[in-house]
Amino acid sequence: MALTKVRTGGITADAVDNTILKLDDDFALTGTVTGVGGMDLLLSVNISSAVAQYDISSTYITSTYNSYHLIASLRPVSDGPELRGRFFVGGSVDTGNNYGYEGYPMDGGSLFTAGDTSYMRFNRYDIGNASGEGATIVSTLTDINSTVRPASWVGFHHGGYTSANISGNAFTNGHEIQSAGSAVNGIRLYFSSGNIATGDIQLYGIRK
Repeated sequence: MALTKVRTGGITADAVDNTILKLDDDFALTGTVTGVGGMDLLLSVNISSAVAQYDISSTYITSTYNSYHLIASLRPVSDGPELRGRFFVGGSVDTGNNYGYEGYPMDGGSLFTAGDTSYMRFNRYDIGNASGEGATIVSTLTDINSTVRPASWVGFHHGGYTSANISGNAFTNGHEIQSAGSAVNGIRLYFSSGNIATGDIQLYGIRK
């Protein structure tokens, strides 16, 4: 028995922002849907030679997105540093004691926590610099454009620390309450000692 294709006449659906989706004569959906969430890849970079830090500038951190998803995998030149971060405010790196951080290692070890610090911290155990070691974070930044809530940077760290051991921890970073009025327009990643030897970074803007 042969199947006959029947078109019932321009089935349409109203999408967000009054975008119209239509079924054509071949039953293909046409039209563009916007404003329904998702992520846009803004930056994908490979660090192949040593740098003191890596900055993501206001070219990528803009008012278009209030939240971002960031993945970074970095290996230090020196053995045993911490991976740290800072925000840019008004185009300059905020080096004041305006940050707080808390984290919990997956092996049940002691918390790492501090307030009124000049940086954010991502790892509990020292990071190794041998082949296969390093630090990887999978994270979300929120309230980046807000002037009523402090910007936050939260997620998970996994990596190899000294002596080829594997470590993992959750972390919560961000501006403290006194900096709630400071909109963020850039971020910096760096190690507490020595350069970044190699790495990869991807940044996505999260659509509402």
